[in-house]
Amino acid sequence: MYALAWTSLRRNIALYVVVTVTVVMLELIMSAVGIVTLVFAGLAMLYTHRIVQLGERHGWADPLSTTGKDGGKVPIIGYLLRFLAIFVALMLVVSGGFMALEAATGMTQRAPDTQSRLVILGVALVVPALAAILAAIGTVLPACAERADTSLRSALARGRKTFGRTFLDLLIGPVALALAGSLLLGQIGWLLGGLEGWPPRILHRIAATILTILPAILAATALSRAYLAAQSR
Repeated sequence: MYALAWTSLRRNIALYVVVTVTVVMLELIMSAVGIVTLVFAGLAMLYTHRIVQLGERHGWADPLSTTGKDGGKVPIIGYLLRFLAIFVALMLVVSGGFMALEAATGMTQRAPDTQSRLVILGVALVVPALAAILAAIGTVLPACAERADTSLRSALARGRKTFGRTFLDLLIGPVALALAGSLLLGQIGWLLGGLEGWPPRILHRIAATILTILPAILAATALSRAYLAAQSR
């Protein structure tokens, strides 16, 4: 999975550089940190699916082409709607999981002595649940990327065929990288904290964007592998 993701990144570096630069510029101008990154992470996943599944290439001449190599339109709107729906559903699971954990353990995030323990325990329980949900229904996204069957029923059928491998791929890929990235970003923020002016802010935003796009690429690669494996069975 890592090798496949690296190959996609290396051969289509123009696409991912343009996505990163666009996110950084828009978030600095609009002060809409998070929203722009989320949308462009979805776009990075969409094009990664098409690179892995359809063998598309995206060079500097037209890195975000809206027309596929078969002449058909890239389903940007349909994909982003599904991507955002899945993201919202996962965030609801996270919120519900932490609320249930607070109620079950008596811990509260408002108490400083239990906040760290609640976060660690919550991550240990909620993160595998998120990976399991994506492994079960996540092939909706690669199916949409190539305009195939995006029904939940079909996604569940594909998920049953590839669940174990996809679950592990998601844990050791995008989940592990996202957790490591959050720790690294904290260190970068600490190192740049004493500096003033635009350069530190720009550097921090670039780092934050890269550490969001890379897990998105790995997630798309894992789901595309699952989709292709299920289709071949």
